Amino acid sequence: MIQKYIGLLVLLHASWACAQTGASALTEQDFLSEMPIVLSVSRLAQRLDDTPGAVTIFDRQFIRLSGARDLADLLRLVPGFQTTTSFETDAPMASYHGRSDDYSNRLQVLVDGRSVYSGYLMGSSGVGLQTLALDDIERVEVLRGTNSAAYGARAFLGVVNVISRDVRETVGSAASLTLGENGISDGGARLGWGDAATAYRMSVDTRSDEGLRGAFGKNQVNRFNFSSHHTSGGGREWDVRVGAVDVDAGRGTLGDVGNNGRVRYMGSRFLQLDWRTPLGDDQDLAWTVSHTENRIADVFPYLSNAAGVANYGIPLDFSGHDFNDAATLQYTSRHSPGLRSVWGTELRRERIVSRAYFDAREQVTTDYVRVFGNAEWRMVPSLILNAGALVEHSDLGGDTASPRVMLNWHLADGHTIRAGISSGFRPPSATEKFATVRYYGFDGSLLQTTVQAQGNVAPEYIQSEELGYNLNLAAVGLSGDLRIFNERVTDSIASVYNSSPTDFSNVDNYNIRGAEWQLSWKPTSATQVFFTQTWTDISGVAPPVDAYDIGGFRVSHGAPKYAASLSVMHAFGANVTVSMMHQRAEETALMSNGGSGPLYSMGRTDMRVAKLFKSGRGTTELALTVQNMDVPYRDGDRKYFFDRRTMVTLRFEK
Repeated sequence: MIQKYIGLLVLLHASWACAQTGASALTEQDFLSEMPIVLSVSRLAQRLDDTPGAVTIFDRQFIRLSGARDLADLLRLVPGFQTTTSFETDAPMASYHGRSDDYSNRLQVLVDGRSVYSGYLMGSSGVGLQTLALDDIERVEVLRGTNSAAYGARAFLGVVNVISRDVRETVGSAASLTLGENGISDGGARLGWGDAATAYRMSVDTRSDEGLRGAFGKNQVNRFNFSSHHTSGGGREWDVRVGAVDVDAGRGTLGDVGNNGRVRYMGSRFLQLDWRTPLGDDQDLAWTVSHTENRIADVFPYLSNAAGVANYGIPLDFSGHDFNDAATLQYTSRHSPGLRSVWGTELRRERIVSRAYFDAREQVTTDYVRVFGNAEWRMVPSLILNAGALVEHSDLGGDTASPRVMLNWHLADGHTIRAGISSGFRPPSATEKFATVRYYGFDGSLLQTTVQAQGNVAPEYIQSEELGYNLNLAAVGLSGDLRIFNERVTDSIASVYNSSPTDFSNVDNYNIRGAEWQLSWKPTSATQVFFTQTWTDISGVAPPVDAYDIGGFRVSHGAPKYAASLSVMHAFGANVTVSMMHQRAEETALMSNGGSGPLYSMGRTDMRVAKLFKSGRGTTELALTVQNMDVPYRDGDRKYFFDRRTMVTLRFEK
């Protein structure tokens, strides 16, 4: 590991030296750009080199040129991330630093500031990642590392913040159609109208394919989104957002008596109102209210006589409904040229209704109260202290607190050292605390209890120590970030399968150590290179109570030992673009591994070629995308394979 770190530092130094020697051949006008402003780390709008953490940003151009079809597929290019396109346990998911669980519930996903997890799916954000079509996304910010200090329970390992396009910049119309191998059939349309004071956007789209090889059924996602922006006197602004997502996806295996092949429905509906007003030159107040509903319909017959001949074909019903209501009040103030702060509170109520998971109890209602505060203090021009904390009370986790302290030292223009410590927490989900899964015969008699949560489960915790380096040489188009981390996870929650019935318990304690870095280089205005590498070591796993995970195999191999990605994008003139993306991950466990090997590696190379045609006030783009030009790789489950997919996209915008 030490030799790899030395090689990494040598490569960083060489990249910096090459950039310096090439600067004289370039003009400032070609490459000079402002330092990106990040919105989702401390809740303060900050320059990227001032933030208390490592951030990956994908802008609208990168998203389009990547050829990705959804957000989960894009996130595979983030250092330290693992993703799957499988719909078997959920919609396509993303996780950070391992834990190959069936549900990725340790990553907070925000869409325009609204948390999109599903309480029914144990806190997973898989369906939430499908909220917006990629054409409606302005950019994606990813904080790599715990951020409970700003967002509480679900930000245990990191935060993905999805920012939609400003409706004032999408006035007009657009439409797209994609057809390709594996039954790919995607289409979408967008209409925007209004002016600078009041603007509206409505978009609809669908994406479908035949799914992974080896998996059952076709997958289809349908979306509707409406957004509006309003301004009034005194600088007051408010936004209204309404949306719906419907997912019909195959699950199970044909003929499997307890998991027969069928189509499962997952849907989400939301309403959100954001309001902001200035309270003077150095203060502003914002509040957000939202209502989200998620529904799952999953019913299939039990094709066995194990419960008696009279009960052959009894319906196994795993349907459910959850409701999330949230209100957030946030106050931001600039106290002096060197000191800014943000503080506020969030109230949440989560209600899950499911006879399948809570039997006679049938529903669980949980209230959350959060109070947060973060401050940015520029002690001297070159030294910034970020300090903050969040205190939370919930019916599931009791009282928890999460502080963070990070120091950013600007050594010179474009060079920043970052060091600090932060902590995070995740209370048990309603399922982990209260689940009771029972099967009944046609006559109402109890046949079996498969899950019985005793409620003896407490929050899990993480303490993260981080050393980072941020590079930004705008004059030569070079930027990057290095994160060296030591994360200690204690009391991690897991299913205990060797009990009968299954229970949940705080069974795991382990360390996550390693380094990851990303480098973005724009050698000319027409070329962009994005390169990442990650080394991850998960060790010290205590022998768990769970016999299903022998020696902590799934935990210790939940993240690949080594992973890398390379994206190269180039424009030939004004109308032709070519993109190549390659990703490599080595020695990782899949969700279906159980408690032992083997380990798997994967490689994937994508290509996209596009031609732009201009006609009058409109533009038309024709693009050819080939995903996975390499050999098929296992995706999520060792039975499922991601094969090559070739598709053609026609996009019109006016």
